[in-house]
Amino acid sequence: MVQKEIKNTIPAYCIELGLRIRTYRKSKNITIEEIAYKAGIDAQNLRKYELGKQEMRISMLKRIADAFEISVSELVNF
Repeated sequence: MVQKEIKNTIPAYCIELGLRIRTYRKSKNITIEEIAYKAGIDAQNLRKYELGKQEMRISMLKRIADAFEISVSELVNF
């Protein structure tokens, strides 16, 4: 039971990363739908990432950064 609870908890760094992605996207006046389309993902999944409700793989982070036309490090450090 404890193992399942740990698995369902989203780490704080995922929430922070989602906030950074959302802040960057809004600073560029880009919609979720635009970035999701460019990244080749569903807009609903991008919302979950931005809200810190879902963990993302490094490959997904790379696709999102590519959609913004910036490096992963620029996105992470925004």
